[in-house]
Amino acid sequence: MELLRLSAFTRKEQVVLWNEAFADYIVPATMTEASFKARMESLFLSEEESLVATMNGEPAGIALTGTRSFQSKKIAWIGGIAIVPKFRKNGLARQLMEALISDYGKQSVAESWLEVIANNHPAIRLYESLGYEKINDLTFLKGDLQNYDKAEVALTSITGEPISENPNTPWQNLISEQTKAASIWQNNQNLGHIIYRISDNGLTLLQLNLQDDDKILNVLQTFFNQFGAIPCIISNQEISRPFIAICMQNGFTEVAQQMQMRKTIHS
Repeated sequence: MELLRLSAFTRKEQVVLWNEAFADYIVPATMTEASFKARMESLFLSEEESLVATMNGEPAGIALTGTRSFQSKKIAWIGGIAIVPKFRKNGLARQLMEALISDYGKQSVAESWLEVIANNHPAIRLYESLGYEKINDLTFLKGDLQNYDKAEVALTSITGEPISENPNTPWQNLISEQTKAASIWQNNQNLGHIIYRISDNGLTLLQLNLQDDDKILNVLQTFFNQFGAIPCIISNQEISRPFIAICMQNGFTEVAQQMQMRKTIHS
């Protein structure tokens, strides 16, 4: 077995390997070259830091990762790790993980973050054996916006001022150049704020800091009034949040549940 940097492979080779390794994954994970490129860029993943495992010169496994600064510390995220089926049972996933953790130590990374599908028990056992600990249970919802027969709220763009993010916010949900932030107002009262993204694929709600979770339908109504019945994703939210049940009672379905895990590298 040999470990190489993802940057040693062409984009076509990267995508072929990803799709082979994730072909039988619990949730659909197939990507095109365009969607793979978008994932790498939007989620701060690095070809120079990500790894490929080879067996007898053939690509056998892939591990995507990247680093960024969050709340005055350097963090790393594992954005996908999988082994091509015919090369499994050779310990490649563990070797990829151990190599990433070793790299993090050399880079003075404070914490390594990841999410894993909740019923992917072999992966969870691997991560736990490497020192990762559970932070939260997360859910991922999707649906189409509709008329919820609720009063609108006012969404006031937040620009030029720092926003306090929950330290347990998943990597994919952190504020970036692609996200927008807005304060939520109704009857001259501030109800909290949201972090979201609008794209050709619809609306993605990333952070929902609501004083009253019942106001989620008012927020969705506001987006419906502006954009119509577009697709909406509610991404990686704590299952225990009351607004999750409200959304599932109003047309949203659960795509997957995930376990959020972290490991301290440098304290």
